[in-house]
Amino acid sequence: MITDPVRAEYEHRFAMYDTDGDGYLTAQDFTDRARVLTDAVGEPADSPKARALGAGMRHTFEQLAALAQVDAAGRLNREQFVAAFARAGTSGTLGQVVGPSIAATVALADSDGDGVVSREDFTVVHRAAGYSDTQAAEAFRALDQDGDGRLLVEAWPAE
Repeated sequence: MITDPVRAEYEHRFAMYDTDGDGYLTAQDFTDRARVLTDAVGEPADSPKARALGAGMRHTFEQLAALAQVDAAGRLNREQFVAAFARAGTSGTLGQVVGPSIAATVALADSDGDGVVSREDFTVVHRAAGYSDTQAAEAFRALDQDGDGRLLVEAWPAE
């Protein structure tokens, strides 16, 4: 059983990923979500960063669809999405599900290409993703494992 705050987070993610607002998630919603993020930070659609984010987002959808026992060409409703995320969390596979999209998002946040993501750059991308500054700060703290106030792009392999 998942806690109310975790359910609320998963439901928030569902709403953000449902780019067409039809109440279902498809691979296209995840592809569109990647485009929203890259557009928000001015990343060209054909750049390596944009392609990596698109691939990472598709991977996340495919993994969630498999956990929900839905064909990857199909669609997930809110409850299936929440249950799939919860299943990934309890089975220890959450990193495999979201790892490539997190790695690509961290790389996208590296605005100057120096391999380091500042809290400010991270916040810009998360704001574009629909998160508040407080949520972005919490996510940054969770990812900043050594507490030095920066994320190294190379520390987030895409696989």
